[in-house]
Amino acid sequence: MFSQLFCTIAEVIISRFGEKGREAMIEAVKKYGEERGKRIAKLVKSQGKELDLKNFFIYGDFDSRANLTYSPNLVEGNLEICVTACPFDKGCKEWGKREYGKIYCEYVDKAILKGYNPNLVLEVPSNMTKGNEKCVLRYIAK
Repeated sequence: MFSQLFCTIAEVIISRFGEKGREAMIEAVKKYGEERGKRIAKLVKSQGKELDLKNFFIYGDFDSRANLTYSPNLVEGNLEICVTACPFDKGCKEWGKREYGKIYCEYVDKAILKGYNPNLVLEVPSNMTKGNEKCVLRYIAK
């Protein structure tokens, strides 16, 4: 339902305001993501822990009940998560609104990590809302 709500809001705003509407949606997604990341960082710091990737996943707000199908792998010392089924993408696809859903998917994970610790890096070379078979999130260990 969240994806369908997001896509509907994005569609209306972009239809009404064009490129300025798209930019506003991107800004909103980034702000939302960064706030989530800052909340995770605050929790990690309150536990006296370091703002590293390990603690990002231990204390993060990721909902394991979100019906995602994914597999974590270590690739060249980096954590790579491959998502092969996602309820957000499914909702976008069912309503024929993937073009709006990709705004969320393209920016939210990077923004969360930036809010948590701007020195950490995330690459997203593949994204289902862009029509790829899977999402690939590559957390770069420095």
